[in-house]
Amino acid sequence: MITNGAVALRGLKAPGYRGPLVVAAVLTAVVALPDGVLHHGLSLAGALGEFFVTMPLEVTSLLMLTWGFPLLLVAVVVVGAVVSRPLTRPRRPGTSALLGIALGCAAVVLGLSVPGQDYGLIGVGALTLGGLPFAWLLWQQQSAAGPDGGPAGRWRWVAAPLLVAATALTVTQYDLVDARLALARPALTDWAEHALAIGEARPEWVAGYRLTETELTDSGVKFAVAGSGMFAHHGYAYFPSGAPAHGYYTPLGNDWYAWSGPDRS
Repeated sequence: MITNGAVALRGLKAPGYRGPLVVAAVLTAVVALPDGVLHHGLSLAGALGEFFVTMPLEVTSLLMLTWGFPLLLVAVVVVGAVVSRPLTRPRRPGTSALLGIALGCAAVVLGLSVPGQDYGLIGVGALTLGGLPFAWLLWQQQSAAGPDGGPAGRWRWVAAPLLVAATALTVTQYDLVDARLALARPALTDWAEHALAIGEARPEWVAGYRLTETELTDSGVKFAVAGSGMFAHHGYAYFPSGAPAHGYYTPLGNDWYAWSGPDRS
């Protein structure tokens, strides 16, 4: 007897789910290997994406007219050449497309939740959210099903915009770095006190952070968050007796401090 789990796993092998599976694999690799080549390459995409978003509206509109619209026309021509038939009206987005959008949004939120930002994760999100609509349109035109052959539920048309809007609202209205630290603070405090007790601070995963450059210093413990920042190291420090007079630390409360290191270049 085939279980529901086996049916779900078999469905993930369908061609339409290969894209989300690739995004999930890349996202996992970037999180697991924050100092790897893939992470560094995607960091450039993340920095460019953030630069584009933070530009003034007038500059963004000009770039969209001079670059975005021509690229859209080229994409339409390419899609028409690939499918070799008249373009049809897209069907409702399937679960795989919505899953890809959710993964892209999650990558952006995770990238903005670490001190100094993780540009590798932001790059995954930017490339996914920017490229998935074009990939989805191409897949729609190549699929043999007609305009009415898509999945049921008109809510699918608004699901993706709502996900993106909710992500934009979250990253603009809330301090994700402070929120994540607040959730991880108890586990980080236990780790720091244990390190002080045994006289050794080891790099490891704690509460979703990969701690690197761990060291005991000035009656406290200090570490960097792997993958954070592009040109400078960022991390936290725990000083139960107060921050040392030398060095620059930003107090976060409950004996925790934030710090950033010298330029990596």
